[in-house]
Amino acid sequence: MKDIIVEFSGWVRIAPWKVVFVCIGSDKPYINGEQWLALDKDAQSDYILEDVIAAQRDCDGGNYKHIDVFEDDTP
Repeated sequence: MKDIIVEFSGWVRIAPWKVVFVCIGSDKPYINGEQWLALDKDAQSDYILEDVIAAQRDCDGGNYKHIDVFEDDTP
């Protein structure tokens, strides 16, 4: 069975309290966007979004520049 690939680029605006971040390679607790914004730039780079799909779903606005859907034809 082939997979479906979805390729996209764009941006979303979301209220900080709606976003959750997780620290890369650490047991540190998850933090929300307000806590992430309070960190210095170096510390912010240690975190990634926990769920980018939730951020897109719950966003207050945004725009997609490119969305492409195609079959994965790798064996």
